[in-house]
Amino acid sequence: MSNRSIFLHLTDAHVSQAGVAFERDDQKVTIPSVAPGRREDALDQLFARLAENLMEEGRRLDAVIFSGDAQHQGAPGGHELVFELLVRHLGPVGVTPERIVATPGNHDVPRDTLPGSAERYADFRKIWCDAGCVVPWLDGIDPWPLPRDRIDRHRLLASDRSWAIFPMNTSNWSHVSSVLPKPLSDVWDTIPDAMANGDAERASRLRTQLQSLARYDMARVSERQLETLRAIVADTAAPNRGRQLRIVAMHHHLRSPSLREELKPFADMSNLEQVRALLRDSGMDVVVHGHKHEYATYFDHIYSDDGEEARRTLVVSGATFDVGREKEAMRLLTVEGLPHTPQVTIRPLPLPRAGATWQPGPATVRRLWVQKSKTGDPVAVVPSAPITIEGSDIDEVYVRACAAANSDASRGTLIVHLDLPDDGDPKLPLPIEYPLPEALRDDERDEWLRDLVNWWQRDRSQLEHRIPYIHGVRLRRYGGKIDQIKRIIDLLKAKESTRAVAVLVDPFRDFNPAPAKEEFASFCLVEFRRRNKAGGTTVVDAIAFYRAQEFARWWPVNIAELRLLQREIGEACGFKPGRITTVAADARTIARSPTQVAMPLIDRLLDQAPEKLHLLADALVRRSVRNEHQKAAVASWREALGELRNAANASYNNDGIPIAIEGLRALAAYVEVGADAADTKAAAIVATLRDLADQNEGYEHSKREPEDFKRWSRGALQRVAELEAATDERTK
Repeated sequence: MSNRSIFLHLTDAHVSQAGVAFERDDQKVTIPSVAPGRREDALDQLFARLAENLMEEGRRLDAVIFSGDAQHQGAPGGHELVFELLVRHLGPVGVTPERIVATPGNHDVPRDTLPGSAERYADFRKIWCDAGCVVPWLDGIDPWPLPRDRIDRHRLLASDRSWAIFPMNTSNWSHVSSVLPKPLSDVWDTIPDAMANGDAERASRLRTQLQSLARYDMARVSERQLETLRAIVADTAAPNRGRQLRIVAMHHHLRSPSLREELKPFADMSNLEQVRALLRDSGMDVVVHGHKHEYATYFDHIYSDDGEEARRTLVVSGATFDVGREKEAMRLLTVEGLPHTPQVTIRPLPLPRAGATWQPGPATVRRLWVQKSKTGDPVAVVPSAPITIEGSDIDEVYVRACAAANSDASRGTLIVHLDLPDDGDPKLPLPIEYPLPEALRDDERDEWLRDLVNWWQRDRSQLEHRIPYIHGVRLRRYGGKIDQIKRIIDLLKAKESTRAVAVLVDPFRDFNPAPAKEEFASFCLVEFRRRNKAGGTTVVDAIAFYRAQEFARWWPVNIAELRLLQREIGEACGFKPGRITTVAADARTIARSPTQVAMPLIDRLLDQAPEKLHLLADALVRRSVRNEHQKAAVASWREALGELRNAANASYNNDGIPIAIEGLRALAAYVEVGADAADTKAAAIVATLRDLADQNEGYEHSKREPEDFKRWSRGALQRVAELEAATDERTK
């Protein structure tokens, strides 16, 4: 997926072949060779500076959105000028005709031409359509219904389909003369001459004024265009994952972007609510428009018919440049965070002055995703209130939860509600963005997760003396004897109950007279509840509380644990796994190493696969890898060394991290008893393993201050490098 996309928004250029005056300076006298300025020259200079700036920063444009009014008061040549400047200046930074989205404005259609006529769109089509730009479906010009093979002319799609831009024509009825009623229409053309008393100049002026009275600059989108655009959106392929960011480009505004009043008939779009309904139902995220010459950004909340649900659409109103208003001539729109946490940065581009440094204006940042209540309103109204993230796509929920834990909910309460579909797949859920250990291939992710979760759910472990709060031990052998999971199964088999609760904090074992020395699991409590779904299906929901929760690494592992428990309880009761809700009182995103989410692999092998330690020791002693089992053991060892290296390279964390000790000592013992006395290199491996175990244990028992971490990190990295080199040498 694209990480960043950059669009240029240009609107209301108002230029012409003959030139349009733009007198920026106070020229009180006429001096030879000092000509007054023109809009065309200012636009040319702005494009040149923009291209220079983009090339200096190594950035390219993904698209240009031109939302109409190339021409000035209908004077010819505006389309040619704007198109030529775009391609000439911005071609080196990625702009081709196929990457330009263009819509006609009310100044781009000749006055008094009929809606949907060839004459109305002749100039627009000659430049934008014939060059291959993306243009809106045009009434009377394009076929209806639109054939599938012509859909791509009316949308611009990212190469990975992460975003799509759809142009809409709002100018089909601009400057159209109204149909006069009879008998007024019978005498209308005779009125100027009859009233002028033979004065030809007066008659001409009367004719012009009468025509303007009967002409309306009307903004409207036809029903056929609305249906066509709906069909185009429906045909647009979605990304491989996540939802698509959808942008509509149009000339006229949805709502007035400022407090400035415009007194005229049809000042607003005549069928505005139909257009807004299309935006809502087609899932449009951003609307880009011009026309009002006002720079503004706001959210339009488009409610459903029952008023319960709302679509939150960002509207970007583009200004033009006028004398005294030169700071927002164009805009750069930068989209980031696709597909799950999209946000748009809008940066206005001012007109440059010759010789002076050109500096784009201050940026406006708008986040396009927000958690809402059932009424569509953001839920975080009270300062420091809990933040809620919810959804059924674990990839989207994971990215959003991490973003929240790193911003709005950082060190605060974060509630995540995940309604995973139950497709019968026995695999445990793991977000696609989850940062796996470096040594793992993508096809090993499921096995890695299952091994990790199974270890955390063991009811007995050789490592309990170090980690007495292993989740499975607490859930299945609380206080050495209570199987809380069996109790929950018995409860839920009998009836719905709110008492199907398991606790993982044991005050007798965990609480210390000196509270600062206490260490116990972040996972404190979990409740399982029966819920009847439509169709007679009964599911088991899980609600878990964590005193603190790290979201980048830990939260997905916790979700996989809860899913495993849901399935175990559900299978025993004849139910399906349901929703998972996690409540973190202190949300964080600080972990960077796989070692920070699990007892290290080399230690876990003591519980889960002790034979791998024997096979690994044998390979190191014999200097050979004899079969696939031994090859897998060596691969696990390399993964374990990678874990240790990542842990030592991670940022300091005052909560500490679990690091390998027992597994290193066991491996050292196996190598020692299997090696020949004369094998000095094997003896060196044994010494390095024990030295690393001693360093790790020393750090674990230290105060774990930053200096302790730095000291341990330096020594651990050195020993890991030595062991990696020795492993390479003896297992070739």
